[in-house]
Amino acid sequence: MGTDRYAYQSRLRRVSPLPKLALAAVALVMCLCCDSVWVGLVTVLVMGVLITALGGLPATVYLHFLKVPLAFLVIGGITILIHSYPAGTTVVAALPVGERLWGFTAHDLYQAARLFCKALGAVGCMYFLSLNTPITDLTMALEKLHVPHLLVELMELIYRFIFVLAETAANIRLAQESRLGYQGFRRSMNSLGTLSSMVFLRAWRKGQSIYTALESRGYTGSLTTLAGDYTPGLWLLPLTAGVAGGQLLVFCLERMAVG
Repeated sequence: MGTDRYAYQSRLRRVSPLPKLALAAVALVMCLCCDSVWVGLVTVLVMGVLITALGGLPATVYLHFLKVPLAFLVIGGITILIHSYPAGTTVVAALPVGERLWGFTAHDLYQAARLFCKALGAVGCMYFLSLNTPITDLTMALEKLHVPHLLVELMELIYRFIFVLAETAANIRLAQESRLGYQGFRRSMNSLGTLSSMVFLRAWRKGQSIYTALESRGYTGSLTTLAGDYTPGLWLLPLTAGVAGGQLLVFCLERMAVG
């Protein structure tokens, strides 16, 4: 929820979003296409350096946001890592369950590491874009790239209603806490169920009110936003080529080492 706050503080805030989008997209495509452990690690490291050196944000901010998807990546890696094998199969580590072995081989370990690092590198690319580009700048850049207008409008409205949901949930939880609604496991589960059932209903009502307010101000299905005063940021294009070249170099060196 705090990425926009840091995006407005970034030194790249006044740089045109198109070169930033190009850098993130090229690095992301290269990371996914190379499908390499080292390329993924280098990508997430390079994105962190760019966020710190160019955006002026503390490295702790980048590391903090990396922790958010880390649990999902670990769970995804475990599902790739653990398999069932017949008894007698050569494995790195396993737990016997009946006549089967549940564990992983060296190949499974490499596959899981490759998936984890590739996904982590992709997350780093997305954080470079989101921590340096406010959502309004990003949607305007997508319009310039002739992305379907309906898709851009949906992105803006969905982004707005994320905060509506969060605010509604926070208000309901505050009211519940003031009535000791989270004292004890049973009461906490009951309060959580009530919150879950009420948050979408109240958010829907608030959304209807916001839509009515938009229509009363002349909304005709299109949100018009004034473009900011940006610097071209063409110097990011050679940097994009350099990042892609570095990823390709790491990929080639890894292949040579394996071969």
